[in-house]
Amino acid sequence: MKISNELNLLLQCSSLFFAILFNSILIYLIITKSPKKMGNYKVLMIYFSTFSMLFAVIDMIVRPFIHSHGNCFFMIMSIKDWPFSEDLAQIAISVLCGCGGVTPFLIAIHFIYRFFALERKGRLRYFSGKYLIFWFIIPILGGVNWFHLSWFYYRRNDKTTEYIRQTVLENFGLHMNETVYSAAFFYPPDDQGVPQLDWSIFISYIILSISMALPFTIMVIAGAMSHSKIKKLLEHGECDYTKRLQLQLYKALVVQTIALLCRTHFFQTFLPVFLFFLPLGALFTAPLFHVDIGSWSYVTTYLYALYPAVDPLPIMFIVQEYRLAFYELFDCFRCTVPAAKVEDNSTMYRESEAV
Repeated sequence: MKISNELNLLLQCSSLFFAILFNSILIYLIITKSPKKMGNYKVLMIYFSTFSMLFAVIDMIVRPFIHSHGNCFFMIMSIKDWPFSEDLAQIAISVLCGCGGVTPFLIAIHFIYRFFALERKGRLRYFSGKYLIFWFIIPILGGVNWFHLSWFYYRRNDKTTEYIRQTVLENFGLHMNETVYSAAFFYPPDDQGVPQLDWSIFISYIILSISMALPFTIMVIAGAMSHSKIKKLLEHGECDYTKRLQLQLYKALVVQTIALLCRTHFFQTFLPVFLFFLPLGALFTAPLFHVDIGSWSYVTTYLYALYPAVDPLPIMFIVQEYRLAFYELFDCFRCTVPAAKVEDNSTMYRESEAV
């Protein structure tokens, strides 16, 4: 089975178009239609949407193929029509790898904010002022970590090039002198041709695993505690509007996580643990144990590109204020009467708590 460059280009162009369109609409809705009680959560959502657009642009520039072969997993980029130097192409593919390290931390931070908002102990102050910059930096550090792994551990070398040469030609129609790649080859041959574990690659795998385990743990704990808090909202005398908004934001987070998880590797469903960490871990871990995923990894190329386009949809369609405003945009084009607006009569947050 061969993945054509034409199909890949069509996918990348479509993803870029819809990522810019949907995320721009979402940012507009966040700025103009957000309930006052969302506070600085609006800033986090704008940050997330802006990153998704940047992600789509970089993915379009690189147009990667993602694959697993034998004892190796890799992301490869064609430079046949690349107008710049090979070194610049290597930087571009490493930056795209870095984007993969940003996203899980972004979602984990969203879960933390939602839990603090539900907890009502004044901890939302840690998402204001100088503290807000700290939360912005954390995902960037996650991206720097993945960029570092790609640049220093997974760069081109002769043994990896020879190992993946045939599968790259068969699956993508590319010769190795027409590519740059980021690859982890776990068992390169020694001078006698005997496969030996590359300890530097193994250490990089441990670092990669930790960088996924940390946001995963945060999402599971904060998500479970948030769900418990939401169930108790009415018991504490909260109004229906407050409970509805909290439930909508929580559901949107879960669905966004599912969208993220799907784009990374395999089609999975249900909970985030099955949609991101298991598929991602499978692609990274299988070569270590001599398991050849092969053609199953084809889907990662497409899902990786689709993520920035589908990421804003949960927020737009689950939060009622955004959904109604989104429908109004189409009502204007159809010249129909827009849906009635939802009045915000709740006083769940004091302004000092929400900001």
